[in-house]
Amino acid sequence: MDDSTPIVDIPEALNRAMGDVDFLKEMLEELYQSIPDFTSRIQRALLSGDAETLGKAAHQLKGAAANLGAKSIAHAALQLEQIGKSGSLEGAQQAFDGLEQTLESFVRHLKQIDWTTITPS
Repeated sequence: MDDSTPIVDIPEALNRAMGDVDFLKEMLEELYQSIPDFTSRIQRALLSGDAETLGKAAHQLKGAAANLGAKSIAHAALQLEQIGKSGSLEGAQQAFDGLEQTLESFVRHLKQIDWTTITPS
């Protein structure tokens, strides 16, 4: 994933929301609200050395993010999912740190979206 990838691909996300801006806003808010749960589950898995739980939690976050066009989160979660599937936690903390930075960027981005300018395409 390179730096030119949008944190949230609004046109794609709006398309997935069938052009319903209010629904998209609500779904992105739900993703935002779920971040502490996902990060807590991932952290607990890392601390306990539970690669399987790490992979499952990361997979769920990846899916939720991808469905909303939050490609940067999906990519960061995919890295953790793959680590979890490997059975080895090597590199997991670094990948988690990257995910946390991506999530922080997502939160900042979400707060800056001017929903009045978004119209169905």
